[in-house]
Amino acid sequence: MNITIRVVSLLVVVAATRAAAAEPEIRALTVRGLQVGGTTTLTLDGDGLGKEPKLHLPFPAKATLKAPATDKQATFDVALGNDVIPGYYHLRLITEGGITAPVVVAVDRLPQVPFAPKIDALPIALHGTLAGSKPLETTVTGKAGQKLMLEVEAQRLGSKLRPVLHLIGPRNLQVSWSWGVPLLQGDTRLEATLPEDGSYRITLHDAEYAAPAPGYFRLRVGQWDYVDRTFPPVITTATKSVELIGNRSTAVKLPGGNPGRWSSTDWPADGNWSGPRPVMELSNGMEVVEQAEAKLPQELPAAAVSVSGRLSAAFEEDRYLLPVTPGSKWRIEVMAERLGSPADPSLIIRNEAGTDLQRVEDGPGSLDPLVEYAVPDKVTALVLAIADTQGRGNPKGIYRVIITPLTAGASRGDFELTTTTARVFLNGRTVLPILAERKGYDGPITLKLLGLPDGVKAAGLTIPGGADGTLVTLTGNGKPIDLSLIRILGEGEGGLSAIVVQKNHPMERLQPWLATELALAGPTAVPESFEIAWKPGKADDFLLPARKLALPVTLKNIGKPTSVKLTLITSQGPKFQGNTAQIDVNRSLRMEKAIELPATATEGEVVALIPGDLSNDSYDFCVKAEALAADKKTVLATAYTDVRQLPVKLPIAIRLDSDKPVEVKPGGTIEIAGSIERIDPMAGDVLFAITGLPTGARLEPLTVKAADKAFKVKLTFPPATPPGNLKGVKLSGSILPDAKLPQQRVRSREIELPLRAVQATKK
Repeated sequence: MNITIRVVSLLVVVAATRAAAAEPEIRALTVRGLQVGGTTTLTLDGDGLGKEPKLHLPFPAKATLKAPATDKQATFDVALGNDVIPGYYHLRLITEGGITAPVVVAVDRLPQVPFAPKIDALPIALHGTLAGSKPLETTVTGKAGQKLMLEVEAQRLGSKLRPVLHLIGPRNLQVSWSWGVPLLQGDTRLEATLPEDGSYRITLHDAEYAAPAPGYFRLRVGQWDYVDRTFPPVITTATKSVELIGNRSTAVKLPGGNPGRWSSTDWPADGNWSGPRPVMELSNGMEVVEQAEAKLPQELPAAAVSVSGRLSAAFEEDRYLLPVTPGSKWRIEVMAERLGSPADPSLIIRNEAGTDLQRVEDGPGSLDPLVEYAVPDKVTALVLAIADTQGRGNPKGIYRVIITPLTAGASRGDFELTTTTARVFLNGRTVLPILAERKGYDGPITLKLLGLPDGVKAAGLTIPGGADGTLVTLTGNGKPIDLSLIRILGEGEGGLSAIVVQKNHPMERLQPWLATELALAGPTAVPESFEIAWKPGKADDFLLPARKLALPVTLKNIGKPTSVKLTLITSQGPKFQGNTAQIDVNRSLRMEKAIELPATATEGEVVALIPGDLSNDSYDFCVKAEALAADKKTVLATAYTDVRQLPVKLPIAIRLDSDKPVEVKPGGTIEIAGSIERIDPMAGDVLFAITGLPTGARLEPLTVKAADKAFKVKLTFPPATPPGNLKGVKLSGSILPDAKLPQQRVRSREIELPLRAVQATKK
């Protein structure tokens, strides 16, 4: 069986209006694996599990509830047939109160048992939880010369445990040990040949002896077959076969004709396969595979191209010849660490004569090299050499070189789509944020929900050009909805497409289709409604940067909650501080303060703080209301307002008096005249700034007083300014709305200056 992910979707299950039962949650499982061709006893601890929960798996399985469930616990006997394919899968519980968030479970032919102090038979999968500093130990009896493999699956299953393994022999001497590696996403594997007969002790602990929660794990012991990566790691629809790289490297054929972002293949027919399925990324671009026996540099086209290779021998150096033109710019990126490869590559750029021009080691936040390179004068070809920084060789040392010309129109760009939502239980209305991470593509994106159940309607399915995202509204008709795994596909212009992915899902790289599942279901009975709506009357219908926005709402309550929590949801994507992963609060649309209303409240108000720098022309807004139980954690019901799209109203706009090109003479100074439109009456002095000027050019400092509308900017250019149109030179103005907040300047939209450099007049 082949799995081709054409458009796989995302698990999104958001509570909608309900009152009869609390939203269910799974906190712990006795085992996080199921045995193919066998029966596994599985106990789940959690909240809101109800009396008759149903176990949902994405393949045929017989799940028998062993005893009456309680709100806190349910036990199942789960029997799988022999035809279930080993890999990682999502497990969910469906209750009268909703759907649990997915739990990743491993499926293979190993017996699945809770962690015990002694192992009686091999191979086996032991399951447990490690907390704090205390290690866990178990023992196994072995023979001299016996090959033994130990592997911990923790971070790959979503755990925060940083596993370290020790194998101690009968004489209390350490035989081997291992710790987390990028190849296994921070998990660890140990392979050893036992030196003598006797009892061996297996010790597992956290790398810092301070295991954070959750610290669950799955420890496999014995012998099995696995695949870590494929070669090439990225394929096209024309690729006929790939090599599976693991403890049994073998070539397998691909079905072909598989459009999308990822593809998988069957395990070979023989073997006891365990671990994540082999996965390849599908590319629509030009892909080249290294010719391992080539003595001369392998020739590449003078265009955007990617190369897959591997550094399998010690001190190996792979070389590629790239035709270029003097003065052109290229972005060259090497991926290895991010592919889970043990290689630590360096990139050496040479000319055809073999002279080193530049050496690149680590890129931003990674051991992988990245450079934007300007080709020197008289150089018509570059030799790109890839080598391991420490001269190591490894058959698993794969890499990928991505080569992109940095010229206008050379790339159509791309985009990715994400959500942070975890689940959708639909009764009434649910709002789902979908965010776009744009990679050079600024056009509109149309969303399609594939497999949407009958009776469910969707709105807000367009992300406008340049926008961060959209708020999708799902509306039911009040009838029960069986659990459906739906898919969300985003389509851009020129054939671009992407699938919505759950952000930071543990399977995002290993089995990416799991990170794209969207489970949707509805109640078996219509509960009493819980509603929130925008308060009728006058309200601001635009966003003014560096100001506050009051959003009044009305509420209709149900049941007996102790309070109602209000949350603001917007279509703005995350704004980070520089190149860090830290959110920049000052650039984010956000609530002025947390709001929790009394259960009897019929009205409320969310006050939004509008940052001074808003890059989109408009943003979507809605308010979510959650009815909370006495513990202030359990959600009894959830409701959403409808979605409002509010345009951004900048306090100033700048315009040029003429759109005709202005001639720039090398070493000369030009003036460009324009006017200022002040929309905000509080807009004061305007300070001008410019971007995209060629090296050596400068803008004369300019501030226009509050009483003035006209302006003239002066630009001085260096003598070496090359002739031609100067693209990308953009002018903007900014004001300071509040003198007490000097860092909160508000900019106008940038306008491009029509500049054309001419050759200097010869005397």
